[in-house]
Amino acid sequence: MVSSEVFHHQPKQRTLEVLSSLSYRTGELNTYLQEVALGVSSLIGLDWSVVTFCRDGYERVLASTVDMGEAAEGAYALHGSLTGTVVSTGSPLVVEDATTCTAYGEAPEGYRAYLGVPLRTPTGEVIGTICSYQHQPRLFTDEEIRLAEIFADRAATAIDNYQLYQQQQQFNEVLEAEVVKRTVELRATQSQLMTLNSQLEQRVEERTAELQQLNQQLQAEVTERKQIETALRMSEEQFRQLAENIEQIFWMYTSDGKPIYVSPTFEKIWGVSSEQWYQNHEIWTDSVHPEDRDRVFAVHHTQLESKQEQEYRIIRSDGSVRLIRDQAFPVRDAIGKIYRIAGIAEDITDRKKAEQDMLKAIESLAEVGELASMIVHEVRNPLSTVMLGLNHFKKLDLPDSAKERLALSLDEANRLLNLLNEILLYAKPQTLDRTSIELNQFLTELLRQVRTLPSVMQRQVEFIPSQAPIHVLADKDKLKQVFINLIDNACEAVSVGDIITLRIQPNLMCHQVFIQVHNAGKPIPPEVLPKLIRPFYTTKTSGTGLGLAIVKRIVEAHDGELKITSSASDGTIVSVCLAI
Repeated sequence: MVSSEVFHHQPKQRTLEVLSSLSYRTGELNTYLQEVALGVSSLIGLDWSVVTFCRDGYERVLASTVDMGEAAEGAYALHGSLTGTVVSTGSPLVVEDATTCTAYGEAPEGYRAYLGVPLRTPTGEVIGTICSYQHQPRLFTDEEIRLAEIFADRAATAIDNYQLYQQQQQFNEVLEAEVVKRTVELRATQSQLMTLNSQLEQRVEERTAELQQLNQQLQAEVTERKQIETALRMSEEQFRQLAENIEQIFWMYTSDGKPIYVSPTFEKIWGVSSEQWYQNHEIWTDSVHPEDRDRVFAVHHTQLESKQEQEYRIIRSDGSVRLIRDQAFPVRDAIGKIYRIAGIAEDITDRKKAEQDMLKAIESLAEVGELASMIVHEVRNPLSTVMLGLNHFKKLDLPDSAKERLALSLDEANRLLNLLNEILLYAKPQTLDRTSIELNQFLTELLRQVRTLPSVMQRQVEFIPSQAPIHVLADKDKLKQVFINLIDNACEAVSVGDIITLRIQPNLMCHQVFIQVHNAGKPIPPEVLPKLIRPFYTTKTSGTGLGLAIVKRIVEAHDGELKITSSASDGTIVSVCLAI
C-alpha cells in the first residue's frame, strides 16, 4: 500500500509544473481532461483516476489513466454508486476501504480505497466528478483532497467552456443559415426588381457582403474576448491558490522598487501582517539583521538581469532570529524589458539546524563504527584461537559428558563469531558500487541460489515478475544480501510446503519500483513491528537481531525505503522501494 506521505515528500515544484502544464484549447477537451486525470494520479500517487460527466442520473467516462476498453464508451447509472454519492452531496467523498465501508457503494473490482471530488461550474452546478482508486486501503490527507479539488475546478471549467463553445458554434451555424436564407430571399427580390433598378440591386449585394464581414469580425472578437477572459480568470485563480497555500512567501515589486504583492505566509514568517507591509514595505528591510543588511541591500536595490539567491537573518518583533533563503528573478515583457522583480522567500532555520544535527550524528556514527570495528577485531582474533583449541579437543578420546560440553562451547563460540561479523557489517559505512540491474533477471538468478538454503528447500517460492523490464542503479552484491535475508526470514516464518511470494510492482508515474516478499504465516503483533529493524532486537532464539537492521541500512544507502506490514488477512509483507 502506497503511503500518503508520498504526496508530502513530493516537491512543491512538481505540483507547480503539473498545474502550469495544463493548457486547454478549444476542441481538445478529452486531451486536457486526460492530463488532469494523470496529474491527480501522479501527484497523489494513485493507481487509477477517471474524469466523469454526470447528467440525468447517469455518468459517462471522459478520461481515464487506465485503459478501460469498450467499457469507457458506456453510460452508467449513478444510483447506489460512489460517484452518485459525490454528485448528490456535491462534496468530496473519501473511503479508506470500500470492502469494509459499503454505505456509499462498491469500488471497481480489485480496488479498495476511493477519493471522489465533484466538478462544479462557476454557477454551482455539479456536472461530473474526478474519481480516484487505490488497490490497497488508504487514508487521504486534507492536502491531497484539496489538490484533487483544484484539478476538479480545472476540469469543470474546461467542460463548461467546451459546452459554451458548442453553444456558440450552434449559434454561428444558425446565424450563418439565416444569413444564407436571407441572402437567397434578397436575391429573389432583387431578381424581380432587376429590370426596375439594377443600381439598387448592386447596392443591396454590397451591403449584404459588408454585413457578413462585420458579423464575422464581431463573432471573432467576441470569441477571442471570451477566451482571454477565461484564460485570465483561470490564471488569476491559479496564482491566488498557489500563493495562499504554499509555505514560502511569494513577493513582487515593480522594476523601480514599488511593492505590488506579498503572499499571506509573510505574516507567519515575519510576525507582522501583510496589510502592514503594504502600508510600509520597509518593514521587510528593517527586520534584516544589521550584520547582513549591506549584503542584502546590494542585491535588493540592483536591477536584476538573472536569478539571484541569498541567505540572510531577520529579527522578528518578538526578538527571535530566523534564517531566510530569498530567491529573486526578473519578469520581462514581450520585448524583453524587465518590468517586475519577483521572488520566493522561505524560512530555513529549522532545516539548517536539522542539517547541522544530521552532520553531527553522522560524525558520531562514524566514530562508533570505528570503535566497533576495533572491538570486533580485538575480540575476533583471540576467539579464533579459542575455537582452534576447542576443535583440537574434538580429536581426543573424551568422555560423553565432556564431548557434550565441548560441542556446546563450539556452538556458542560460532554464534559469538557470527555476531561479531554482523556487528562489523552493521558498523561499516555503506559504500556502494552501483551498476544498472534489470530486476526480473536479477531476482530469477537469485532464486536459483537461495533455493539451496535449508529454510528455502522445503518451501515454495513463487516469483511474479514485472510485465516489462525494470532497471535500477544499485550495488548488485548488497542488493543480493538484502533479498537473501528477506526470503530466508519469510521461509522461517511459515510451515513446510507453504508458499512465499516475491513480486515486482513498478510505479512508473512516481519513478519507483516496489519489490515485495510476502508470507502468510502468523501475523507479527503491531507493537513488535517497529522494533524489528532495531539493532539487536530479534524474535528468534538463535538470531543476532542485526539482519533487518543491516537490510535497512543497505536499502537507505540506495535512497530507498524498507516497509513492513502484517495482518491476519494479508499476512506479512516486506516491501523494498527503489528509484527507477
